[in-house]
Amino acid sequence: MAPITQILLFISYFILGVAATVILPRALGISMSHAGYIGMFIFFGAWQIQNWLVVSRSEKNAKHRLDSLEDTVKILRRDLERARREMVSRSRMGEEQNELVVSELKVLQTLLSQVTAQERGFKPVEVAEDTVEPTEEEVLELSVDHLPPVKEDDDEEIVEEVEEETPEVITEEEIEELELTPEEAALAVIDDGTLDQKSDDEERKSVAEPRATVGPRRAPIRLIKREDQLLKVVKESLSENRIDLYLQPLVSLPSRKKVHYECFSRVRDEDGRIVLPRQYMKVAESKGLIGTIDNLLLFRLIQLVRRMGKRKPELRFFCNMSRHSMEDDEFFPQFIDFMTSNEEFSGRLVFEIAQQDFKMLNDDVLGRLKILGQRGFGFSLDMVTEFDDSFTELEKYNFQFIKADLSALIESHPERGDVDAFKSSLRRRGMQLVASRVETEDMVLQALETQVEFAQGYLFGEPASAHELSREL
Repeated sequence: MAPITQILLFISYFILGVAATVILPRALGISMSHAGYIGMFIFFGAWQIQNWLVVSRSEKNAKHRLDSLEDTVKILRRDLERARREMVSRSRMGEEQNELVVSELKVLQTLLSQVTAQERGFKPVEVAEDTVEPTEEEVLELSVDHLPPVKEDDDEEIVEEVEEETPEVITEEEIEELELTPEEAALAVIDDGTLDQKSDDEERKSVAEPRATVGPRRAPIRLIKREDQLLKVVKESLSENRIDLYLQPLVSLPSRKKVHYECFSRVRDEDGRIVLPRQYMKVAESKGLIGTIDNLLLFRLIQLVRRMGKRKPELRFFCNMSRHSMEDDEFFPQFIDFMTSNEEFSGRLVFEIAQQDFKMLNDDVLGRLKILGQRGFGFSLDMVTEFDDSFTELEKYNFQFIKADLSALIESHPERGDVDAFKSSLRRRGMQLVASRVETEDMVLQALETQVEFAQGYLFGEPASAHELSREL
């Protein structure tokens, strides 16, 4: 209670006591002395009652505040305990996820070393039981020790050859052999082995004038003429972790909605220029490096799938599998073990195999593919040119897609309704038809006339870096 209030009450009680001393003798006929005692009693009594009420109310308010404080403390303690348990739980989950990621990286790194060890001409060294395992940081660095170093003698030989030989220019026939699209040709930079010796202006010589583009600037495409130069670029890109994941959409017709993506690897040189798989694939296969590239592509894809989580559950990624990788007796069994132990990827990954490669696979490889199919992983038969083959056998491997160039598909099914009948036969076997290389609106009309379900081509979207597509995914 405020002091001014207490003073006013004191004065009012005093006035009440004096009034009782004056009024009572006249009203009740009692003596002045007794009236004085009664007035004093009224004054002190009122004052004590006021003090008692104030103290009681204060104690009551204090008790109420204390009870509220105790309740608040209890709530805070429960929240704190809940938060502590949640932090412990998340920490454990994070540790388990980190351990899982690290174990996956260790497996991938082992596969990389085993594949590239073949190029060195020796088997990978077995790790002793008491050997200290690499740390998470060491694994995440994707150590480049698995790649053979480029010898100084080799560099000298290359320089000598460059000096001795006359620079060559890539021909139009060779460009057609690489199947460059007009968009790719516009970005092509010819490297005849003397690119490093030319001026900056000459270095950007291209097959065609680049067209104006909207959106992110695309990296130039490097066309390397010399095989030894190409091999050197591939090795350096592998050793410096410059293998990128590119995605090209598959769309449904007629809506043109993006429903799936096909994955491609792109080798990036020291200047950021792109080397297409059509160029480096043969060299990588002949030198035993294709398995390393496939593994890095898979590693990038697994990272992407993990980031996506449960978003867009129907979206699938088509990942090409090289016959050389599948026939590698050291790499492929471990690859199968890795994928079967991570079945959460089965709903996302579709492994793509060329028709001619599939025909050449031995029984052991087919048996391993069958294991993958039984675990829920799907397959796509790519580059189909022979439509007379029976596709019934593909059912037991869980093939879900058949992909063929639209021109080859129409040429092999010239009569109206033939493609629809072929598509219906595939559907009965649990497969869907994809028309590839649909590049013009006229081809879209052809695809619609044949009632193809899915299509793929530069018209719907050219391969783009997974980083650029992160917002769409």
